[in-house]
Amino acid sequence: MAELMTNTRVPMRLLIVWALAPLVLAGCNSYESEDIQVPAGSEHDGNTMTMNGNVTVGANADASGSRFRTMNGKITIEEGARVSDCATVNGKVSLGEGAEAGDLNTVNGDLELGRDARVKGSIRLVNGSVRLSSGSAVTGNIGTVNGKIELIASEVGGNLSNVNGGMEITQGSLVHGDILIRDASGDPMGKPPRVIIGRDSEVRGKLEFERTVELFVHESARIGPVVGATAVSFAGDEPG
Repeated sequence: MAELMTNTRVPMRLLIVWALAPLVLAGCNSYESEDIQVPAGSEHDGNTMTMNGNVTVGANADASGSRFRTMNGKITIEEGARVSDCATVNGKVSLGEGAEAGDLNTVNGDLELGRDARVKGSIRLVNGSVRLSSGSAVTGNIGTVNGKIELIASEVGGNLSNVNGGMEITQGSLVHGDILIRDASGDPMGKPPRVIIGRDSEVRGKLEFERTVELFVHESARIGPVVGATAVSFAGDEPG
């Protein structure tokens, strides 16, 4: 068995699923079987998990010291609410306007940050897209395997990485770290990903591509060194 594992290439999405699964299960001292709801404007203390239910933290609730987990359900942090880490296996994660959270993780589901939302940690997905709305910010990294990463007038303190889905960094967004499109060997999906660095946007780190991509950089954008691709300059709102 040891020899088999050594000589067999494991698809990247499976490796990340195995890595994320313990994050969903760990750190919870209360287990539920139904939906978890924290009322708007209330205070909540204690880590909670549900197996087959949704998690909703109401508007302006303070659960900044609490972790929330679900196996099969979505996680909704409403406007102005504060939470610690959140994770789900099968479900969408969304932060409302001005909401705050720590690390966010999902295996199968999209993740969306509303206007001026803050993630004081990193975002990790396997099968899902990430969208940051105007004024939102992530202090750490954003990584997914199969999904688009989209920044709209927003800021990321760390790196961006994926395999399939491409990226759009637009409307003056700022990435302090690197951009990495990983090798798709053993995990291919469709045509080459499209990477767009839009008007007035900036990537301060390196842009590294381990697979073929279409890279478009607006004439007003600023980027670091490019490895593995040739940038095509464009004007206007979108490349041709």
